[in-house]
Amino acid sequence: MLEKLPNSTSPTKKQLIVIFFLTTLLCIGVVIKAGTDYHWWLPETEVIRNLNPEDIKIKLDVNKAPWYELVLLPKLGEVKAKAIVNYREKYGDFKTPEELAKVNGIGTSIIDAIREHIKIGPDTASVD
Repeated sequence: MLEKLPNSTSPTKKQLIVIFFLTTLLCIGVVIKAGTDYHWWLPETEVIRNLNPEDIKIKLDVNKAPWYELVLLPKLGEVKAKAIVNYREKYGDFKTPEELAKVNGIGTSIIDAIREHIKIGPDTASVD
């Protein structure tokens, strides 16, 4: 007699459970990855690309400000801001704005552009 063989192409119940479990894990992983890539949970923010010097309302202390704050100053990019911080760490605090000219890449035109937006040391404004 001929015996009927089971269809070997259809998955068993255990295989279906494993496939369902792995598919579910894959879907969860895709959602988590997309969430971290697109930051769904953060509020929407607007990035200002063109910062005008008149938009800066405070003066930065060149001896205390980190490079990522100095980069906000007019005519200063990341490289020059990092150069100021590296010079300050190597040689000490600046005493006058003119000392910034000792930093590689900083000239008198840059010093003149940032002079209104920086301070050296504590604010020495007197109270009447």
